[in-house]
Amino acid sequence: MDEWKTFLESRTVWANLIGLTALILSSLGFSALGFEQEKIIDVILQIVTGLSFLASTIFRVMATRKITV
Repeated sequence: MDEWKTFLESRTVWANLIGLTALILSSLGFSALGFEQEKIIDVILQIVTGLSFLASTIFRVMATRKITV
C-alpha cells in the first residue's frame, strides 16, 4: 500500500456514499411516484444500503492503495 489515490477514486468511499444516501432516503420516508406500495421502496432502499456497506468492506479489504483527501 505504498501508492496513494484521491478520495473520489476510492470504491470504498463511493460504496459508503451510496449506502448513506439510501439510508437517509429511507429515514426520510422517500417514496417514488407511480409506486403505491411504500413497503417496496423501503425494502429496496434497505437492500441497497446493506449491499453498499458490504461492498465497501470488500473493497477496503481488496484495496492496494491508501486514500488521500
